Amino acid sequence: MRGGVHGFARPLPGDGLVAQEGSLSLVCAAPDAVTAPLVDALLTALEEVAEADGDGTALVGRVAGLLAARRGLRPHACAVAGPSGESGLAVLVSGDAGARVMLAGGAEVRLGGAPGGTEERTVQGPVASLELALGTAGRAEPRLRLTSGVVRGGGLRRSLRRPARASVRPVRPAAGSAAQAAVRAAGKPSVQEPARPAPKVAPPPTAIEPAPEPVSLIRKHPRRATGPRVLGVNCKNEHFNDPRAHYCAVCGISMLQLTLSPFHGPRPPLGVLLLDDGHTIPLDHDQLVGRVAEKAPEVAAGKARPLRLTDEEASVSRRHALVRLDEWQVSVVDLGSANGTAVRDPGTEEFRRLPPETAVELRPGATVRIGLSRTFRFESNRKV
Repeated sequence: MRGGVHGFARPLPGDGLVAQEGSLSLVCAAPDAVTAPLVDALLTALEEVAEADGDGTALVGRVAGLLAARRGLRPHACAVAGPSGESGLAVLVSGDAGARVMLAGGAEVRLGGAPGGTEERTVQGPVASLELALGTAGRAEPRLRLTSGVVRGGGLRRSLRRPARASVRPVRPAAGSAAQAAVRAAGKPSVQEPARPAPKVAPPPTAIEPAPEPVSLIRKHPRRATGPRVLGVNCKNEHFNDPRAHYCAVCGISMLQLTLSPFHGPRPPLGVLLLDDGHTIPLDHDQLVGRVAEKAPEVAAGKARPLRLTDEEASVSRRHALVRLDEWQVSVVDLGSANGTAVRDPGTEEFRRLPPETAVELRPGATVRIGLSRTFRFESNRKV
């Protein structure tokens, strides 16, 4: 773990979401119908940065990009933090979330308090403790610990002190003691025995009840999905998932050790499209992309929803491309457009142009270019 930072957080009571992955922390307001895609993207960013062994600077950069895509909308309450460099801490707060960083020397750094914007800073350490909180966070329960995953809460507290190194000083026998006399009589060098620790005294038993186990993510029974019926499986918290998934897309619990019984149920949204103009499109239906998408025959027949894109170069065709949902898979098809459709896979820099009328699967993080300049990115926490 980076910098010897403790790998657990203490959640604060509240109605938001608290997520922890290693040394990376995230707190955000609970999602509603409008902000659910953003919250999913934030949790995905935390997971991906942690899996890549990224630091707090990488996490702040990812989250800042997601929040910037919502310019013009009310900022979502959110706070993230993680180690930066040898002893620093990268922090970002948005909306009415706040952060309090206590330095080892006793100084305090606060971020937030401006609901209308976003603030980010790298605090130079050494750092003693961190608190991320929404406006309604309660007091921490000292018996609760969160190492990895997402729970309901209003914030978190973490101790970031490096563990002190134990030092053992040799104990010399007193001059003229019987031990020294015995050693001299045997003609052998003095061997010093380590000091024996004092016996530990167990505290008296108390009648404290064990703390309840944190509840996963948003709710055990999320809102009823309205998509087409597909073959899937439930995690132990009854969230409907892709049968190939290793982890639940909602609560993050492992699916590998469960005895799964596939059945047909309504498919939940498969992710979101983050447009270059800041709009977010939930992927619960096929999306017909074009300059006059509302007049496409697929839209008229009710098989797809219109996603209207235009640009100054007029490079977007009237009926340009189709984002298709097939079972649990998301793909894009160029519909014979004049200026083409291209895809840039996550982790690469170059776009590759797609052949017309050929479905190409999109991986989470892939960017699609429509025509010469318009783009959107596919994000999803549903991975296999």
